Amino acid sequence: MDKKILLSGAAALIMGASLFAAPASANITLSQSGEATLSILMSDHCNTNDVNLTDTAVAAVFAGDGHGATAAHPDACTDEENPVWSTDVGALEFEASGTLANGLGVTVKDNGEISFDASFGTLTFAGDPAIKAARVGGAADPDVVGWSLGGHADGTSGSGAGMVVLYQAPSMGGMDLFVSYAPNSGGGDEVGDTFTDTIGFGAKLSLDAVTIGAGFESATNNGSADCDTALALADGDAAAGTFLAQAREFGGAICGDETVMAFGAEFAAGDMTVSAGYSQIDSDQADQTVMNLGLGMDVGAYSLTLDYVDAERDYTTDVADTQTIVAVGASTPLGDGVDLGLSFSNNQMAVAGTDSHTNYRAEAKITITY
Repeated sequence: MDKKILLSGAAALIMGASLFAAPASANITLSQSGEATLSILMSDHCNTNDVNLTDTAVAAVFAGDGHGATAAHPDACTDEENPVWSTDVGALEFEASGTLANGLGVTVKDNGEISFDASFGTLTFAGDPAIKAARVGGAADPDVVGWSLGGHADGTSGSGAGMVVLYQAPSMGGMDLFVSYAPNSGGGDEVGDTFTDTIGFGAKLSLDAVTIGAGFESATNNGSADCDTALALADGDAAAGTFLAQAREFGGAICGDETVMAFGAEFAAGDMTVSAGYSQIDSDQADQTVMNLGLGMDVGAYSLTLDYVDAERDYTTDVADTQTIVAVGASTPLGDGVDLGLSFSNNQMAVAGTDSHTNYRAEAKITITY
């Protein structure tokens, strides 16, 4: 049965019991929100540089033949018919919250998230990992076309699926502390390994105009021996240039035991905000490092943003994927919950030491919030 259905059912039962037990003086509120967009997109979905990756076997891996690739082959692209018009009407989101007579606050969201808030802090089921809850400085994942390393990690594969329990301690002098626990989660690598008892820690400190955040999470892969065997095969075949070695180089995954650490900071000065972030994933097969810088500024009724991202994934085969993104954006309210936004991003990607290829993305979007 779908986990979201189970969680939503549990949420309904707990909220129903809370409502039944609460006296007439309890303040229970129900809120809802949604979003609709109309966008015009221009993009260069194909490479603007020549990349010598024409091996059909490698191309098949990127097409998804079960060898563990998770992205499209850099040369396997289709020209966009510019401009592309599209609309999107998001589903309504519901949230019920209230404070019981004993002072316990209860919040239930339609995605199955349940939170209990009291003097002991906040305990959230089906919440975010601590490393994400403490994130400061942005996600380093602007919208791009083409291949992407995906920005900062939210946590390890151990907290990437299944139930995550998040505890937030009461704030102390601008300091927020987080602890997360994932009892049993499925891994995302090609050998189907699993993780149990994944624990993460996070902290966020706010001092006037400066906010600093840091997080750490470690996950032990119960089936890491299988991952090690696959790595040994890939390393042994690398000199011969066989298909297995190529498959590992072009599209290898984060695999085996994992640790993630992240740091970030934001500084606000008047109408300007400067942000920066750093994260690193360490795994048995590949290590990934992401750094970002951001600048936000309000000029009259306009909000302007500038973001820079530098990312690298190093494989055990002594090759690396590198990515550089530059993104700019501008937005302004049109009134009554309607906003106009313009964005442009340039994505430069080099796969496994090959020549870099570049794609651009330009979009105009009207967002209606209701």
